[in-house]
Amino acid sequence: MADTLEEHRGYLIDARRAELYDRAIKRVLSKGDKVADLGCGFGVFGLMCLKAGASRVWGIDSTDAIDIARETVERAGFGEAYDCIGAVTFRAELPELVDLLICDHVGYFGIDYGIISLMADAKKRFLKPGGKMIPQRIDLFLAGIRSENCRKLLGVWETSEIPGDYAWLRSYAVNTKHVVDFVPTDIATEPVQVGSVTLGEDAPDVISVKAGLVIEEDGVLDGIGGWFGCELGGGVRMTNSPLAREAMSRHQIFLAFEAPLSVKAGDTVEVTVKFNHVTGIVAWTARDPQSGRLQRYSNWAALPLSTSRKIAPALLPRKPSERAEALKTVLGYVDGTRNGPEIEAAVLRDHPELMPSDTEIARFVKDVLADYTE
Repeated sequence: MADTLEEHRGYLIDARRAELYDRAIKRVLSKGDKVADLGCGFGVFGLMCLKAGASRVWGIDSTDAIDIARETVERAGFGEAYDCIGAVTFRAELPELVDLLICDHVGYFGIDYGIISLMADAKKRFLKPGGKMIPQRIDLFLAGIRSENCRKLLGVWETSEIPGDYAWLRSYAVNTKHVVDFVPTDIATEPVQVGSVTLGEDAPDVISVKAGLVIEEDGVLDGIGGWFGCELGGGVRMTNSPLAREAMSRHQIFLAFEAPLSVKAGDTVEVTVKFNHVTGIVAWTARDPQSGRLQRYSNWAALPLSTSRKIAPALLPRKPSERAEALKTVLGYVDGTRNGPEIEAAVLRDHPELMPSDTEIARFVKDVLADYTE
């Protein structure tokens, strides 16, 4: 619970975020609407909706934050109109369709906290035809970064305090999606809007964007910076841009280069970013405008070498949970003759009730095969 309190305290003190969501809710929500709050946390948005005239809210969250939401809403006098569902949204089920979906799974780069698939699934299963959503669209921005602080994120593995045998870990740091707080002087090129995602619509797992970053003065580039602009609804927008005067309090991402890239004023650095919003894998490239050499990076290269775990016998559960039974079902199809798509098709055919939707069954099968098979 201590980690939960610390995390959500940060959300609660972001007055700009609260103000923008509250404004969007008052413009989008109609009196009497029924609402599903996806990944509701402490129930902040659900409570806003009830105060704005919603007749019922279902708050969905798989963490112990749901207990804080329940008690807070009761203390505020809205307990009779607020239902808590302690589950992952993809596996939750509602007793009826709702008029409005609301969610704040907007990541540092907008799409890096699972909001695309979350909202698409919820729209199909929870939302009335013609229903409303907050947020509605996410715009993606990239810029070139020149920052001593960002460069230090890589240099920490080359200091005298680090034993030489571990200096190789710098390669992990280079291939990591770093979470940072840029200041305006870190932005070395004009930001470029590289994409836009309409929430609630199906999208490919991998969002691929590219940009030509135009260098404004001689110097170096240390990497690529990314952030978002978000259309909440009713004409209300929010952003975490380091250049915005009224930005919300949310970090940005930094994608590093192995070494600072020497550039001259007028150069164009061609960059690409490919983001798998389901798995969190991100890959990026940059072409040196002087040599033409293409640099390639990916946080796949920074994943742990082994994900194997051992469970102490005393900690083993005494009887299987629903998830364990589902796991057993999927592994029952692993016989050395079927490939992944064939196993997925077989589970969908034979066990259509394994999860609330075909999409979640497919996701679960992929996760099981990745974690438990070679």
